[in-house]
Amino acid sequence: MTFDEILEFLLGSVTGGYDVSVGSFFYDLLYPVAEQIYGLQQKYDMFRDNAFAITASDEWLDKKVAEQGITRRSATYATGTVRINGRKGEVIIAGAKVAADDILFSVDDTTIIPDSEYADVSATCTIAGSAGNVKAGAINRFPLTLPGLIEVTNPEPFTGGYDVENDADLRERYLDKLAHPAASGNVYHYIEWAKEVPGVGNARVIPLWHGNGTVKVIITDADRKPADAKLIETVAEYIETQRPVGASVTVASAEAKVINISLTIASPSDREEIKKQIEKSITRYLTQDAINKEFVSYAKIGGLILAIDNVDDYSDLIVNGSKENVTIPAGMIPVLGEVIIT
Repeated sequence: MTFDEILEFLLGSVTGGYDVSVGSFFYDLLYPVAEQIYGLQQKYDMFRDNAFAITASDEWLDKKVAEQGITRRSATYATGTVRINGRKGEVIIAGAKVAADDILFSVDDTTIIPDSEYADVSATCTIAGSAGNVKAGAINRFPLTLPGLIEVTNPEPFTGGYDVENDADLRERYLDKLAHPAASGNVYHYIEWAKEVPGVGNARVIPLWHGNGTVKVIITDADRKPADAKLIETVAEYIETQRPVGASVTVASAEAKVINISLTIASPSDREEIKKQIEKSITRYLTQDAINKEFVSYAKIGGLILAIDNVDDYSDLIVNGSKENVTIPAGMIPVLGEVIIT
C-alpha cells in the first residue's frame, strides 16, 4: 500500500461523523501513525526481497550465497610493462608512479637504466578494476618529476583488471550450484572451480578430451571475451589445488569467432547513434551464455535491429557473408566485429 492509501484507511476507520479533514484532531493524530506503518511496510518489503537469492542484492546476496560456500569474487589489479627512458645509471625505484590520464600505476621492482637508456619494467595499477586496462601508449607521464627519467609509455595494453563481481553473475553462480551439484571432480565441479577465480566469466568442460584422465577447461573473461594468458595461468593453478589426484587438466581460453554485420537502413538521420545501439544490443545477445552457443541466429539479429529506436525497417542484412545462421564450433565464442550501415 502507498502512504496515501494507508492514511485513507486509518481515517476511514474513524466512525461517528467526526471531522477527519486536513488539520483536524483525528487527521493530526493518525498522520504520524500512517508514517510509521508505511515505514515498517518498506522494511518488511526489503527483508522479504533479500530473503531470497533471486531478489537479494549487495551484502544480503553475499549472506545468502554464503550458505552454499560461495563468496563474491573481488576486483583485481591490471598489470603490464612500461618502458621508461632516462639517463644511463639512473635508478627507477619500486613504487615510483606513472600515469595514464588520472589513473596511476606503480612500478613493481627497482631497476637501473642500462646503456640503452631505457628499461622495461613491470607495473601494477594502484586501483582495482577494469579502469586499469589501458590501451597501448596510454601511459605517458610521471605524476611527479623523477630525476633522470625522461619519458614513459606502455608498448602493450595493460590487462587483468576485473571489477568486483556484480549481483547478476554472483546470483547465476549460486543458482548454477543448486541446479548442478558439484561432487568428486565431476564436470560441474571443474566449472565451479574455474568460476571461483576473479576475472572468469564462464567456463566449459570437455571430459576425456585427450584420453582417460584428461580434462580440458575452456574459459572466458568477465566480459565473456577470450581470456588472457595471466587469467588462464591463474585458473590452472587454482584448479591444481582443487582437482582429484591423478587428473591431467588443461586450461585454455575460448577462441573468438568474429561476427561481422552489414545492412542497409533507409536514410537514417542519426546513423552513428543507431550504429551504437545496434552494437550494444547485438553484443548483449552474443555474450549471453557465449561459451555454450552453438550458433548465432540470423533471425535473432534481425529482430534486435528492428527493436532499435528509429529503425523502421532494414534490408540486405549480411552476417559473416551470408543470410544464414553462423555456426559456432566447440571451444569458440562469438565476438562482434564490424557493423557496417549503408
